[in-house]
Amino acid sequence: MTPIFSSSARAARRSLSGALIALTSLGVFGATMTFDQGTVSAQSAELPVNELAAEVTAAASAAVDALEAYLDSGSVADERNLAWHRSITARYTAQQLGYDELAMVEAWSAAPIAKQRAVLGALTQVGVPYRTNTSVEGEGFDCSGLTTYAWAGAGVELFRQSGSQISSAERVTRETAEAGDLVHYPGHVMLYLGVEDAIVHSVQTGRTVEIDTISSSRRNSVSFGDPSNV
Repeated sequence: MTPIFSSSARAARRSLSGALIALTSLGVFGATMTFDQGTVSAQSAELPVNELAAEVTAAASAAVDALEAYLDSGSVADERNLAWHRSITARYTAQQLGYDELAMVEAWSAAPIAKQRAVLGALTQVGVPYRTNTSVEGEGFDCSGLTTYAWAGAGVELFRQSGSQISSAERVTRETAEAGDLVHYPGHVMLYLGVEDAIVHSVQTGRTVEIDTISSSRRNSVSFGDPSNV
C-alpha cells in the first residue's frame, strides 16, 4: 500500500495550532506516568486522561499541519517548521512517560514521513474516549479504530480488526521497529512510539486514547509490524 497524503483535514485542525505551548515552557512539567481527571474534551470529562494530554494534542495538531504544509511545498522553511513542531510533540510525549526527550525526538525524525504522520495523527486524539467498534475523530476509538485512523492520515488503509492488521503488515523485530509501526498481542493492537516500550493506544471501556507503555506481562510476547510496506 503506497501512502497518499491529503491536506483536506488541515483547515479543521488549524484552530488547535494556536493553542501550542511554547517550547521554552517544556521544562516546567515533571516526568510522570500518572493520570489526572483533567478534561481534554467534553466526551472524556469523567474519564482518566494523561496528565500532559492537552499539551500533546495541541502540539501534535500543529505538527500535522506543519507536515502537510511541507508535503505540499517541499520547501526548506516548511521542513524546518515541521521539525520544530515534531520536536515539541516528541518532548511532551517523552515527558509523559519519563523517557529521554532527545531519544524520542531522534526516533521520530528518523522514521519515514508516513510513519511520522501516523504517530502525530494518533497523538491528536489523546484523551478521546474508548468506544467499541468506533473510529471517529474527537468522538471515540477502539484499538484497531485508532490505528486505522492514524494510518489513514498517511493514505494507508488498514483492515478494521487487530489480528488482520498485524497479519497484513510486514513483520519487523523490536530492534528494527520504528515509530509508527504496529505493536500487537492477541486481541489488541497499538502504535509504537519508537523508544523503549512507548506506545499510544485505546485499550478498553472506561479509558481514553493514552500514551502508555507495553505491559510488562506482554513485553516478551508482542509482535511488531510495518503496515506501510505491504
